[in-house]
Amino acid sequence: MAEVGGPGTGGGADPHGLSGPGDTAAGVVVGLEVSQVVELPAPDDSGRQETETEAAERARMYAVLTVSVRKPPVTGARADAPPRAEILLVDHSSSMVSPPSRLGAARAAALAALDRIPDGTLFALVAGRDRAGMIYPGREDLSVAGPATRREAAEALAARTPGGGTAMGSWLELAARLLRDGVPAETRARYVCHALLLTDGRNEPGYESRDELTAHVAACRGQFTCDVVGIGDAWETAELRLITEGLGGRARAVGDLARLPGELARLTEEAVARDVRGLRLRLAHRKGVTVHSFEQVHPTRMPLTPTTVDRSAVESGAGGPVEEYETSAWREETRDYLLCVSAPYLPEQENRRLLLTAVTVEAADSEPRGIQVPEPAAVFLSWSSQADLYSRLHPRVAHYRHEERLREVFEDGCRALRAGATDEAEAYFGEAWTLAVRTRDTGMQEHLLRLVRVMDATKGEVELRPEIPRFDIEAARVHLSETVLPGRDSS
Repeated sequence: MAEVGGPGTGGGADPHGLSGPGDTAAGVVVGLEVSQVVELPAPDDSGRQETETEAAERARMYAVLTVSVRKPPVTGARADAPPRAEILLVDHSSSMVSPPSRLGAARAAALAALDRIPDGTLFALVAGRDRAGMIYPGREDLSVAGPATRREAAEALAARTPGGGTAMGSWLELAARLLRDGVPAETRARYVCHALLLTDGRNEPGYESRDELTAHVAACRGQFTCDVVGIGDAWETAELRLITEGLGGRARAVGDLARLPGELARLTEEAVARDVRGLRLRLAHRKGVTVHSFEQVHPTRMPLTPTTVDRSAVESGAGGPVEEYETSAWREETRDYLLCVSAPYLPEQENRRLLLTAVTVEAADSEPRGIQVPEPAAVFLSWSSQADLYSRLHPRVAHYRHEERLREVFEDGCRALRAGATDEAEAYFGEAWTLAVRTRDTGMQEHLLRLVRVMDATKGEVELRPEIPRFDIEAARVHLSETVLPGRDSS
């Protein structure tokens, strides 16, 4: 098995103002590693005819691109931390008063989140109903976090009365407008903008359709990241995923209202820790390469759309497309990306190592602090008549393929359960259990144990529990938007 790539080091400063890989004074160190099996099987010359599907899958190269950010230890607030803006979107529809404790928990959670943002942060509290409205400040504007404004925000929140329906796209639209109008245009590129949305329900068709919510999310993409928390059991998992996958955040389901303030505080602390911004991925593909997919697979699964695509090399015949992907702000963390590409087979290329895609991590000019970026890495291909001697997938690639299969079979189990096909649901949930054990996803194992009893762990035989609350099913579906690193567990 051949693996390529590795954390980049060495080199000199970039002449265009980007911190070079040799900048030893850099405070933030970025790593880049490619995990793949280089060999692919050459077409079988035994005379057996491949199906079109077999030929297409045989020629696909999968590689995991691992990007890590490591920051130096600091004491106290960072002097070079980027400015921040935080919008808290708190459900104030009429369902929030049933039971009455729900609204009290939501208010306590919003204030816990507000306490975690640093003084000087621009912020606003928004009441989410069928039409979003301001809680604090009283006009469409942003305030500056400090002791006095936090007290004023708490008073305004306590005085706000719930009512009406739910249209979450309008909440996001107001957040985007507040950030667009309230963040100084001349320094906007340096700001880290984040929203935290709390809801107990789903969009109501009379107020906002799924297509309208999708359009709102698309309009907000790139302007801010958004984490979403669902409470109660009336929210819709697909809507939470739509928002977080579109805006690069995380989804949470909280069943115990006593845990809600701690959960929102934790999400806010994580958002505040994301103070490294301006990193982008650049994929330069070789001539003839077909890109089938590129997605983030850890810490959350998220489809990716290139910010720019340069096709000049394609048009001139000199090479393939060059794609650039902006990334949201980073804390000290690791993110994995799964790339799938293919190239046509040419007999004269057999047993030669061919570069398919060159991968570069770059830092934006607007990032003032030093960032040590890694050396470029590459995805390779070697056609081999001996490919049966190699594993088709690198273990890291296989891990995320198993994670994707886990999500698929669990969703199939949910559909079977809704249809009353209990034997079919048990078969799917049994396979999900096996995959959760294989990927060491202990969080998913805990969710599954709320739905089934494991009768034979080695065979994946399970039995549905007699009573399964809707919340337990949907909480498991929300959990599946996140993944665990290979060799780790999710605890």
